[in-house]
Amino acid sequence: MSRLSFKKNKLSSYLAIVFSAFLSSFAVKVFVQRANLVSSGITGIVILIQKEFLALFNINISFGLFYFLINASILSFVFKRLGKKFVILSFLHVILTSVFVEIIPNVYLTNDVLLLSVFGGLVNGIGISIALKAGGSSGGTDFVAVYYSTVKNKPMRNSVMLFNFALLMYNGWRFDWSLSFYSIIYQYISTEMISNLHDRYTLSSLRIVTEIPDTVSNEILKVVRHGITKLDGVGVYKKQSRSMLYMVVNSFEIKEVIKAVETSDPHAFIEVSTVDKIAGNFRQRPLE
Repeated sequence: MSRLSFKKNKLSSYLAIVFSAFLSSFAVKVFVQRANLVSSGITGIVILIQKEFLALFNINISFGLFYFLINASILSFVFKRLGKKFVILSFLHVILTSVFVEIIPNVYLTNDVLLLSVFGGLVNGIGISIALKAGGSSGGTDFVAVYYSTVKNKPMRNSVMLFNFALLMYNGWRFDWSLSFYSIIYQYISTEMISNLHDRYTLSSLRIVTEIPDTVSNEILKVVRHGITKLDGVGVYKKQSRSMLYMVVNSFEIKEVIKAVETSDPHAFIEVSTVDKIAGNFRQRPLE
């Protein structure tokens, strides 16, 4: 990659994080706070802290300040084991979100809580997806989830879901059950948007039929570092020897793998399938 291309990619990543942080902040200020919802993760914790301070002490504390402090505390425990680019972009997202939430004006769109829940979830999901595609995250529980999934190889999806469920139960018990139910809609739509727009943790399998398996395998291993299984066989129609290479990759790596295969063997046959679940060792590409 040339220096000019590197600088362009770096600039585009930073611009994406700025836009992502704005969308996330807009979702909080215009949708979540207007409807009195509880978001997921650290945002939800800060919202509940705000509610408790207002209910117990009649003090309206700063969302941005507490959001920044909690995220900074979490990051201090995990940043050494995460990629430099990921940490910088994620923390930039946290800083910008802390600032944007405080300066974005209160914009009135509607008082319909259902509409605010649905469209707030859409905006927040798009914002977080942009941050993830840029190589960062929105911080908070993302720091913990990425740390355990990539460094410890332990998926945290269920734990994060239980954590968010606990926030909603607490809000319902302490304040308003109906708003907790609306918050479920907000969180669900946000999560679905992220799942559909971001494919880092979506897996696919490839079956590659080729006459030159060693050459193809070597070319693939130049772009990804996943295991490849070779199965020897015979083509039924031409009765010629063939080999099938089988491997599982992250969905965002498919284009790289296919390009490597086509470069090494233009006549190779490639089949791609979605993988629902795997058991055993699987290497996630380290975050930069």
